[in-house]
Amino acid sequence: MSKKALLNMLALLLVFTISLVGCSNETSSPEEDSNPKDQEVLEDKDKTNENGVDEQGELKEEEKTEEIEEDKVEKTEEKAEETEETSEVKENKADNKVRENVAYVSVDRLNIRAYREAQGTSLGIITKGKQVKVLEEVKDGEEDWFKIQVRNGDNTIEGWVLTKFTVRDSREFLSDLNLFEDEEMNEFFTSPTLFDDNTVVAYYGHPNSRLMGIVGRHSVEELISLLEKTSEKYDSVNGDKGVIPAIYLIYGTVQPGGEIGILNFDQMMSYIEEAYKNGVLVYLDHQMGKYHPIDALNEILPFLRYPNVHLALDPEWRTNNPMREIGHLTGDEINQIQETMREYMISNEIPGIRQFVFHQFVEKMVPDIEVISVDYDPVLLVHNTSGWGPPSGKIATHATNSKATNIPYKGFKLWYYYSDIPGVHYDDPLMTPEEVMNLNPKPGLVIYQ
Repeated sequence: MSKKALLNMLALLLVFTISLVGCSNETSSPEEDSNPKDQEVLEDKDKTNENGVDEQGELKEEEKTEEIEEDKVEKTEEKAEETEETSEVKENKADNKVRENVAYVSVDRLNIRAYREAQGTSLGIITKGKQVKVLEEVKDGEEDWFKIQVRNGDNTIEGWVLTKFTVRDSREFLSDLNLFEDEEMNEFFTSPTLFDDNTVVAYYGHPNSRLMGIVGRHSVEELISLLEKTSEKYDSVNGDKGVIPAIYLIYGTVQPGGEIGILNFDQMMSYIEEAYKNGVLVYLDHQMGKYHPIDALNEILPFLRYPNVHLALDPEWRTNNPMREIGHLTGDEINQIQETMREYMISNEIPGIRQFVFHQFVEKMVPDIEVISVDYDPVLLVHNTSGWGPPSGKIATHATNSKATNIPYKGFKLWYYYSDIPGVHYDDPLMTPEEVMNLNPKPGLVIYQ
């Protein structure tokens, strides 16, 4: 084997350091959930909305998805040279090849079996879009099986899955294989001065909850139209800077006990695709629950392969007792998150500057904020002022956050009015774009929930 080929093969192995959380000891029918049962919905003794979605605190949780979190797709664009060992790898594009030693789950829920038996013991369930390492391929009777390896927190699980419920090329999940190949659009999204030259205005929420934010009150097409109108209002008061619209999606929502409900894979991809076509950014926000922040981050890192995607973790919901206590991240953990994201971007050749957002409205959410560093280029850390209420209180919170001068890039969150139901919060009155742009420090990211 040539030295170059060996180096290329070693590079491919880097992808397997991605932590793929999301396996449970749940079994299902031999059909491997190709016709999955309806998702369970947690019942809240206080209230649920008309869609059966429990509203989270100020805006409670959405319907519970799989016990196993989905973690989508890989990074592509490995420039591997075909040799004897890689001759069966089929190239679809010069810079975007199908890799033999990974596969992706193509059904909503797929059992990992202890043995090559359709009704064998389940070692856990993985969800659509999950990337797995293929260790072996075996034909057993009329069925083809993969022996796979996945990460579950600190543990690694090996077992068997039927190959017919997987795909080799993650681009098969896209509505158009060439969708993310627009050179002009990619140059825009990955510009090194994108966030120096523009203010981001984002709409926040979960597609299945009308009370968790504006995202759940409109179709994605309607949402983008409304978002563009709001962006125009900011553009008129933003001086020399431009304005970029964004959709801020709640990817993982904490449930009682610290479990996490994950946004449906296909639904999430529909937002990422539609946003890309319209020049709109997407933020994926994971609430973590009982899970370690790096495990939560590793779930959403693969989505950085799409040039319009940015990431966030919410300290408030890093807890086993949502609605009863406020969670937290330490300064060291936020540095570790940035370093992990930075290493992933470099090793996977992810272009552009990518934002990592965390929220704060009380000191204990980040008790040692002074230890945070922002020296993790190309990661741009965003310190976002959250909290609801009258402008005076929100401005005071922003002033407190501004004391963390070690994090110069700030964000600011506003809350629309939707309901007088107790526990559903909102700003009264809602600050105007002029008032928001006159804040000191001026936010680079403005979020409407």
